[in-house]
Amino acid sequence: MIKVLALLLAVTAVCPAYSLDFSLDKIKAADLDVKAEGVPAPSAPAKIEAQVPQDLVYKFNQARNEVRRLETDTTWLRNDINRLESDARRIEQGVSNPFFASDLRRMSMDMSRRLGDLQRLAADVKNLLSLAVKDAELNRVARDIEWDARDLENRFQFDIVNAAQSLEWTVRRLDPKLVGYDAQWTASDLSRVCRDLQWKTRDLSWDARDLAAKTQP
Repeated sequence: MIKVLALLLAVTAVCPAYSLDFSLDKIKAADLDVKAEGVPAPSAPAKIEAQVPQDLVYKFNQARNEVRRLETDTTWLRNDINRLESDARRIEQGVSNPFFASDLRRMSMDMSRRLGDLQRLAADVKNLLSLAVKDAELNRVARDIEWDARDLENRFQFDIVNAAQSLEWTVRRLDPKLVGYDAQWTASDLSRVCRDLQWKTRDLSWDARDLAAKTQP
């Protein structure tokens, strides 16, 4: 009987201690869970977009403005050459025009100036090919350049070159005494420069197309 009582007392003494340890373990575990829930998970690093240098954006815009200016400047060029041919035809019919030779010379000089402008512009666009990067804004500007360059090429190929050639043929039929002895040479030079312009506009159009493709994001 005494042994049974002793055993019961031992069990009673052990149980509270075990319960206390078990309760402390549960509290600690719960506290760790709370702390874990309160700490936010580290966010993924923000993706940094590469910035296009502003000087490159400026060069693209400058090229676009120059192509557009040259394209606009040639809008009525065919009409100006056709007007000269009409003057030549009237001279052929006996109508005197003392200003024809100077007008023809001025047109030839103007074409030479345009060729110089176009050569510089074509070199600038070709240089952009080595600097181009994939970017939506640059691609938008490059598409504008491509569009205007194509219009410029078509205008020279189908309008201006033909008009200059027709003017040359008409002037060659005229008596040099009526239009000056250098008129035929000037008309021939004008026609040649127009052909050079047409070939250069083709090169510009190809490079503009490549530029648009290279900047496509």
